[in-house]
Amino acid sequence: MKKSKKSKYFFRILFCFFFVFVALLIAYESGYYETRMSNRAVMTKEAMEKFEADVSNGEVVDIKDYLKDESIDYSNGVTKFGNKITNRISDVMTKGLSGLFDALKGLFW
Repeated sequence: MKKSKKSKYFFRILFCFFFVFVALLIAYESGYYETRMSNRAVMTKEAMEKFEADVSNGEVVDIKDYLKDESIDYSNGVTKFGNKITNRISDVMTKGLSGLFDALKGLFW
């Protein structure tokens, strides 16, 4: 008996999910997340010490000098276009539904 193509795809997808699960489990058990958070805390502690030293020396301080922005903007033209479309659809649906409810309210109440 031959296996159908659907079962081949199912087992391939199942194998991919299992592989991702194992990779995440290894990352969690190895302490990757905890190490990253502890490094962030150490950097914050160092920034606090530097801030206190600058204040005691009478230097002009700015919070932006001590905080590191780790957020990276990966957006491009396609994502910006998709976000605009999503926002417009959401506005139309919200206004349309509120208008529909107002019309129904006028009819029945």
